[in-house]
Amino acid sequence: MSQRRVFRRFVLPIAWLLIGAVIAISLVNIAFNENATANEDQLYPTGEIPAETIMVETATVKNNLTLAGSIKLDEAQTLNASVDGVVNWAFVKPGDNVSKGDRIFQIRAETLPESTPTDTSSNTDQDASDEQQSQQSSAPVVTYHDVLSPIAGKVGKFAIELSDEVAKGDELAKIQPQNFKAVAAINPLDRYRLMEGALEAEITIESGPEPFDCKNLSVEDTATQSITAESSTQEFDPMLTDVEGQGANETSGNEISCDVPDDVVVFDGLVMSMAVDAGSAEDVLTVPVTSVRGQVGQGTVWVLNDEGKEIRTEVELGVTDGKIIEVRSGLKADTEVLRYVPGSNPVPEEEPGMEYYP
Repeated sequence: MSQRRVFRRFVLPIAWLLIGAVIAISLVNIAFNENATANEDQLYPTGEIPAETIMVETATVKNNLTLAGSIKLDEAQTLNASVDGVVNWAFVKPGDNVSKGDRIFQIRAETLPESTPTDTSSNTDQDASDEQQSQQSSAPVVTYHDVLSPIAGKVGKFAIELSDEVAKGDELAKIQPQNFKAVAAINPLDRYRLMEGALEAEITIESGPEPFDCKNLSVEDTATQSITAESSTQEFDPMLTDVEGQGANETSGNEISCDVPDDVVVFDGLVMSMAVDAGSAEDVLTVPVTSVRGQVGQGTVWVLNDEGKEIRTEVELGVTDGKIIEVRSGLKADTEVLRYVPGSNPVPEEEPGMEYYP
């Protein structure tokens, strides 16, 4: 038997067997000595994800809100009877335009005169009888009372007919002002963005007049609307969906409104868009709103120092556009801060450039 044949038949299989045994022993050693190997190689997983950070940047913040709503007539005011009596005259008819202080109705009221007591000790029986008859035949005192319009507007349908008897406080008619308001729903959280500076609004009506500035901008809350609802029977139902996708449940009881100028032609119920300019800040330090806990006046961010330690830092805040917020003091440019407040649950981005509250 040649040497080559011996090598191929005996030596080579034994060598492969030894190599396989070495591999098997190594695998067994790794399996049963995992901790030792991990500590030695420093490659074992820790179960911790490094916190995402972002740098403090200089930017311009424009605090603009765009809200959807509608054009509404001012609420009608009720005209009430001022005394008990009979409505004997109407100075106007339904549909007439009146000014504040104009006479609308006249009420005829009758009151009995007060009886004068008699001195029976100094009069005869005949005199007493004559006085009693005189008192019984005394006519009631008739007076006329005008009901005036409390505001300028258009007279609505009468709630009574002429010659009807009315009691003090009864409804006689309604006066509908001819002033219009632009009314929109606003997310309660966005009201924090309207706390600083003078507010301006531009109203846009698709296929309507040119965009125009709205005057006397005001925000009403639930309590204000409850008082208004109790003092008027006119139903007030503005649109409760804004451009940014806020639903009716989120914005119930929070409305922003302003007066439409008299020279702009609008109609009740027109759909409009309200752009509110609540101020801006140019070339200021900013961080994402997700980096800050507390976003009105004072807040807290977490700075990452050179050793990788998270340092809680108090900051003074300014204008926000809902995505980024101005930092007036407490941070320097190019400082590394946590992108999300510790313990928050960041929502993944659904659209490019969109930031979400933690």
